[in-house]
Amino acid sequence: MVRRIELWSVLKLALVLFTCLYLAVLGTLVVVWGVAYSSGQIERLQEFLADVGLENYRFYGDRMFKAVAAIGAIGVLAGSILAVLTTALVNLISEMTGGIRVVVIEEERRPRR
Repeated sequence: MVRRIELWSVLKLALVLFTCLYLAVLGTLVVVWGVAYSSGQIERLQEFLADVGLENYRFYGDRMFKAVAAIGAIGVLAGSILAVLTTALVNLISEMTGGIRVVVIEEERRPRR
């Protein structure tokens, strides 16, 4: 019977999980930006935007990367806090209803012939 989940454990796990996800997304964005920049796609997109009417529109990779990094860091903190708050809610509901029963059954395996 699961009656309580420790909030500290959830916070540690959520921080690790969201940080790994954050780093994976950040790394992917760096690779995609590098490929797009080196293949000339960024310049072509800026030329297209100039043709459409946004003549002074430019992509600044360093500024964009810093903004995405900051937003991602805030996302890691927000996701971790949300996980802890959700766990606290589950703990309250579990306290009112008596917990969650977890049943584990080990199935017999027949040997293959």
